[in-house]
Amino acid sequence: MKAKKIQLTRDITITIVAIVLSILSISMISHLTIDSSTDAFIPNQSEVVQVNKTIEAEFGSLDALVLGVQNKTGSILNPHSLSLIQTMTQEIESFAGVHSVMSLTNLDHIDGDEFGMKVVPLFSGVSETEIELMKERLGSWKEIYDSSLISKDQTMASIVVTMEKELPASDQKELMDSINALSTKSNNNGETFTLIGLPVVKQQINESLVSDMIILAPIVGLLIIMVLFFSFRKIVGVILPLITIFFSASIVVALMIIFNITFTMATMLVPVLLLIVASAYAIHVMSHFYEEILEKDGDVSYEEIGLTISSVIKKNKMPIILAGITTAAGFVAQLTSPLSPFRMFGLLSAFGVVISQIASLILLPALLRITYRNGLKKEVIASWKKREAKGSKHIFSNFIALVVIKYKKIFVVVSLVLLTLTIVLIPRIESGTDMLKFFKPNSKIVQDTSLYNDKMGGSGLINVMITHKEGKRILNPTFLAKLDTFESKLEEFNQVGKIQSIAPYIKRMNYMLNKQSVPYQQQEEEEVVLDFFSDSFSFDETAVDNEDELIIEGATLDFDSETYREIPTDPLKYGLSNEADLTNLISQYLVLYSGNLDMLINDTLEPDKTNITIMIKDTGVESTTELTDFINEYWNDETDNYDVAIGGGEAIALALTKLVTKSQIYSLVSSLLIVFILLAILFRSIKYGFIGLIPVAFALMGIFSSMALLSIPLDIITSLLAALAIGIGVDYAIHYISAYRRIERTNGDAAFLVAIMNTTGRAIIINMVSVTLGFAGLIFSRFIPVQQMGILFCISMIAAGLSSITVLPIALQFLHKKTNKEGNK
Repeated sequence: MKAKKIQLTRDITITIVAIVLSILSISMISHLTIDSSTDAFIPNQSEVVQVNKTIEAEFGSLDALVLGVQNKTGSILNPHSLSLIQTMTQEIESFAGVHSVMSLTNLDHIDGDEFGMKVVPLFSGVSETEIELMKERLGSWKEIYDSSLISKDQTMASIVVTMEKELPASDQKELMDSINALSTKSNNNGETFTLIGLPVVKQQINESLVSDMIILAPIVGLLIIMVLFFSFRKIVGVILPLITIFFSASIVVALMIIFNITFTMATMLVPVLLLIVASAYAIHVMSHFYEEILEKDGDVSYEEIGLTISSVIKKNKMPIILAGITTAAGFVAQLTSPLSPFRMFGLLSAFGVVISQIASLILLPALLRITYRNGLKKEVIASWKKREAKGSKHIFSNFIALVVIKYKKIFVVVSLVLLTLTIVLIPRIESGTDMLKFFKPNSKIVQDTSLYNDKMGGSGLINVMITHKEGKRILNPTFLAKLDTFESKLEEFNQVGKIQSIAPYIKRMNYMLNKQSVPYQQQEEEEVVLDFFSDSFSFDETAVDNEDELIIEGATLDFDSETYREIPTDPLKYGLSNEADLTNLISQYLVLYSGNLDMLINDTLEPDKTNITIMIKDTGVESTTELTDFINEYWNDETDNYDVAIGGGEAIALALTKLVTKSQIYSLVSSLLIVFILLAILFRSIKYGFIGLIPVAFALMGIFSSMALLSIPLDIITSLLAALAIGIGVDYAIHYISAYRRIERTNGDAAFLVAIMNTTGRAIIINMVSVTLGFAGLIFSRFIPVQQMGILFCISMIAAGLSSITVLPIALQFLHKKTNKEGNK
């Protein structure tokens, strides 16, 4: 009696500590650090990250917000819409965190008159005459305005908001909320508003991430409850495993908070994963416990309950520990990944597995002893036996044994066919992480972005930064002409919607200053005078070569002005001696313009860097790769003089795709290798090491063939599947092989297999259904990749579970017979 009291006191203490720790852990969930962006995945030292930092340092923030203003009933160029855009532009400029705002109502326009070039406001008012003038100006310089600030059909205009550099996520959210509030307040005359851009996508994911987990965890939990109830048909069989499951998941969440581990799109899966994995260990313990209780006749005392629990733990301790070690090892293999969130996912999952093991081997037995502290009456056990419908289990076990023995050749052939099919299908798997595709097609953010892509140049951005190695030669005419040709070739790509660079500005200035007369005549005079606007405008001797002097005259000779819509590359055409003179001439153009070109060149007079922004409508991997390959190939001729660096949001996405593919290969190979070595060591046999990989192989075949057939891409979410499948799939092999080696072989192969199926086989089936339904809960996620992950994992777990009770026994039987033959020899 005293021993019972001591044991119960110890068990109650363990239970209270576990429950208190769980509650404290969950209470801290509001302190999670969340980062949903792909930036969290790219190593800080990677080339594309460094390129983006350099571009931002030279040209300002790359993460722009774009507010589209649409008039569905007609042209946006009407008094009300233009007044609205002007008011909104001015208000947004006053918002905290805004570096600059650009719209139709605050832009400078390069125009010409009888004296040369002049810079005027694009928008001057809302009278009929002023709007007509604005339309004329927009039409005269379409290469700047169309598809970036106004749609070609003139029904939508853009307000482009550049945020301050390195603006914190919380401040970005406040800014976006302010813009959305302003849009709501301004929607009083039929205009509609769409706020797009990478920061909007990131913020939307951030907001959905935690709420998604809050929704998914109960759904997954409910599905596991259903499995537990229908498996054990007892309330106790549901509640006790749930306590251990909840404990394991909550402890890992606490670990993330305590060590300030960022909650990313990868680590968000850890708590849900542990709900499922922890249930597997609890199911094996509970299943064997009830199996042994059902074998007893008469009343069962507390002491017998304790002995039964000890017997169950003794039998299952090693299989659970071995399964935990190999599962954790599969997750630890993620340390080979080049992606930090994947490595953290592996570590957290491995730690969670250890916690789940401890809970199953210590907390769950304590809960069982507390629950059955008064023992069990024979009437209760008798009622359990009736509900278990034991005969049906034998029918199922006999059926599996018969199928395995009778159709083993068919299973082998089918397995080889599936393997061949998977090998053929793997090259068809697409890869790429498009954050916009995380959302459903009918979501507002997708519809807004699609509308903007249809109307404007595209929401995807690629930035090309070109640096002159020899100094400040960006205004060199040869380079600018090459840049102009580069733009023309880019426009031939269907995915390119708009290109922004310094070239159109130079061409516009050149045309306006030379469209009415022959530009220059060489004369031998003592000083140089550049008379663009009046007789008083002049530069000192350093403006041009000291040997030559230039005068701009208003001669009205017969010439074609359209030939001056160009980058000036012919010195003679402009009355100059050499290319250096042309460079100086272009510099003077920029002095006359005096506008803001900070996003295009890093210095007004002597820039050594220029930035080209390419707006694209198709952000797929193939589309982006095609463009980046062309960019590198085009500028390859200039590698002796220019450094070309590609950055922007789509460059990040492309780099991430390559890293994800690399990570998948590394983690897959290392996981398989580690699991194989551990299996071989644990079972002291290389043959058992290979055989133990059979369920894993079927799980992987299910994943990769389904990805190819269902067109599911390899992204930052689905790339975690292989490690998960290996980690969980190997559990089935360990439990089955352990039972195969433990159970005495009597009365032939069929009876032997039936004996395994009645205990371990049944636990595997229950576990398979539990894990499958658990991951089916991911289908309710807001994120499409998480939904796809749920579908793929269901397929892989069914494949692993079924192969472990069919193909695995065939392989074990073959090994057993071969060993016996060798022994007889």
